[in-house]
Amino acid sequence: MKAFGRYGSLGFELLGSIAVGYYGGSWLDRKLGTRWIAFVGFLVGCYAGFRALYKASKRMQRDIENEEALERGEDPWANKPRVEPRDEPEESRDDNRS
Repeated sequence: MKAFGRYGSLGFELLGSIAVGYYGGSWLDRKLGTRWIAFVGFLVGCYAGFRALYKASKRMQRDIENEEALERGEDPWANKPRVEPRDEPEESRDDNRS
């Protein structure tokens, strides 16, 4: 239920950002006597809405990983060890190139 409340409004957020961008640009068009600001507002609203979706998807992925760690009995908020890249072993290198 907690996740539904957190992520259930994303569709409204996307539509709201697009609408605010478009109607704000349309209002500026009427005030300034132009015809292109509404389109720019629409594009800015699309960018803002999809950026919010992207951030929410990253947050959702992190929440799912934390829940899975809790199910395994791990502490999801503990500092995770850094994994250093390993050097390739000598015998796997191909030094005999022609």
